[in-house]
Amino acid sequence: MAYKALYRKYRPATFEDVVGQQHIVATLQNAIKNNKLAHAYLFCGPRGTGKTSIAKLLAKTINCTDPENKPCGKCANCLDIQEGTHPDVVELDAATNNGVDEVRDLIDKVKYAPMQGKYKVYIIDEVHMMTPSAFNALLKTLEEPPAYCIFVLATTEPHKVLPTIVSRCQRFDFNKVPTLLIKERLKYIAQQEGIICEDAALTLIAEIAEGGMRDALSIMDQCIAYAQNNIKASDVSAVYGIATTSEKLDLFECVSRKDTKRLMEKARNLANRGIDLQRLTTDLINIAKETVVYSYSQDNGLLTVINEEQANKLASLFTVKELLDSIDYLMDVSIKYKDATDSLSYFEVCLLKMVNISDNNPAQMVKTVIAEPKKVERKAVEPIKPAVQEQVKPVVPEKPKEPVIKHLTNDQLYLMLTRSRKEYRERESKIWPDICKNVKGLENTAMMASSETDIIVVAQSRDQTDIINEENKQLEIERVVEDKLGVKKSVTAITPDQKILLISYFREKTGPIPIIKEEPKETISETEKRLINLFGKNGYKKTED
Repeated sequence: MAYKALYRKYRPATFEDVVGQQHIVATLQNAIKNNKLAHAYLFCGPRGTGKTSIAKLLAKTINCTDPENKPCGKCANCLDIQEGTHPDVVELDAATNNGVDEVRDLIDKVKYAPMQGKYKVYIIDEVHMMTPSAFNALLKTLEEPPAYCIFVLATTEPHKVLPTIVSRCQRFDFNKVPTLLIKERLKYIAQQEGIICEDAALTLIAEIAEGGMRDALSIMDQCIAYAQNNIKASDVSAVYGIATTSEKLDLFECVSRKDTKRLMEKARNLANRGIDLQRLTTDLINIAKETVVYSYSQDNGLLTVINEEQANKLASLFTVKELLDSIDYLMDVSIKYKDATDSLSYFEVCLLKMVNISDNNPAQMVKTVIAEPKKVERKAVEPIKPAVQEQVKPVVPEKPKEPVIKHLTNDQLYLMLTRSRKEYRERESKIWPDICKNVKGLENTAMMASSETDIIVVAQSRDQTDIINEENKQLEIERVVEDKLGVKKSVTAITPDQKILLISYFREKTGPIPIIKEEPKETISETEKRLINLFGKNGYKKTED
């Protein structure tokens, strides 16, 4: 008998065998139980997550002749559907049969009643590959098919399916199967096949599959062909070009020790073995991420890529900040691989950046201050003995502080405008050019508004605005303003674009400004005033009445 691939041999025979799609299984089982089947379903999701398998299970269940256990897997309908020979269950690959002629041929056959089962089920795989004309030909039939006909459309790219098709279907989104569930299923299959498989090997296969159960079974099939009945993690790494966890941790260790020579040798050896550098980069990101998470939480239940001992070791070699900086470098290079002609060079440069991360650490700076002689003396200085080093309390130079820039919200600026007075602005705008001459950075600014405590000016650019609103510059400007105006006021700069938005915002918040008339407790709006000017007071009142 010919060998049968594992993904075909262990395809789910019942809904209970489905791994990781319980929300879909439960919905379909309830629909079957309550006789509320839809006429069309759209199954969306990544490859190998069970779309076609569940479509066949649906066809088996609704056509099974066993009244108690559906699907029974023993009746003629179940067996024929399982083998793909049932006349009423039609599988169509839209990747190759995507034309309007194929769809019209399908529509012609829809009108005929089932030959063997209760329902006719049409399973159209990769439906997004159909041409627009084929979609349009299917529309009417998909909307109002015969009562005995059910369509199941499967796709990995639902965004390419016409909205008019999607709206006629019940949509089910398939998720990637969790790594732990894939691992448990692989463990069960290995036991059924009588294969010894290391736990680390099962984990590695599940990770490589990236959420696809079918991919995991195909990978395991290939590993069985390579290692026969005893699969180890090293076998999986050899077959699929994946570095082992210990090799990845060795790279981190070389980075922490700044052993550049050994680090470059290891990177080149991995590349020469055919290791996928993009995959390796992703694995290093996950290791560093899990170490950071473990450092904060101390919860080993969150570790999936490395164990607690390995996480503790890495945490002792790096600070959390160093690990986060390393993740940034690794994520940056992972994006660049797709355009790289030499991925190894990109990877090596990334590792060198990681080595350089700790150069600016306070501990490293202290070491440099103690060990290096002063350059001014130009004399050889004897190294300080360890005992003396322990007594010296080095001064760690502080990192330069980033400039603090004042940023005000629209509401804050609005309040400043409501407090401003025209007379202040008219008086102070005459003195403003003199203030600008005395403060570098205020050149070419114009006063927009002024109140008892604040001045708003319009700068020429965003850069000039940031310079004026910087904390130290603010202190300088306030001193000059107080000296020239005799009053202490805070100065805020905005860009011309901000000025336009601020005026619109002010009008929107303020609304029509009421005007007090002679009569007490009676106000009219600007709009009413314009109406009175147009029609006269009596005419306006008459119209209003």
